[in-house]
Amino acid sequence: MNTDRHSNQPVLWLIAIALSAIALGLWLKPGQSMLPAALAQVPSLAGARGVYAFTGQLDANRYGLFMLDIDQGTIWCYEFDNVNGARKLRLSAARTWIYDRYLKDFNSAPPDFRMVQQLVAQQRAQDAPTSAPALALPDSTPDEQHR
Repeated sequence: MNTDRHSNQPVLWLIAIALSAIALGLWLKPGQSMLPAALAQVPSLAGARGVYAFTGQLDANRYGLFMLDIDQGTIWCYEFDNVNGARKLRLSAARTWIYDRYLKDFNSAPPDFRMVQQLVAQQRAQDAPTSAPALALPDSTPDEQHR
């Protein structure tokens, strides 16, 4: 019985060393910090760097691939086009919106921002507490009046 225990010891040591190496490899993942992320920290998207892609409808029968670059302030769209029987991507539109934010009112449906300002001012004036005289309290309580 004593010889069986001694013959199994090298195997047990090899298993322990292998498990330790696996645990160390899992603990020290390459490219990740040892510190946990903050609760409100958004995990980064792989390779995104502020460029996002999504699909959308261009008209009744056409769809496009929209690309949005947050860092450069640009949006562009590709659509599938038939060229000699082969479907190929074609750039259909692109623009920057960097300067758009400086426009107050451009090509907008009513109400424009001036009308909204007036409506907000009117509502605030109605909601503001007026300087009405304080209500006078009755001399007797309701229980005393009904006796």
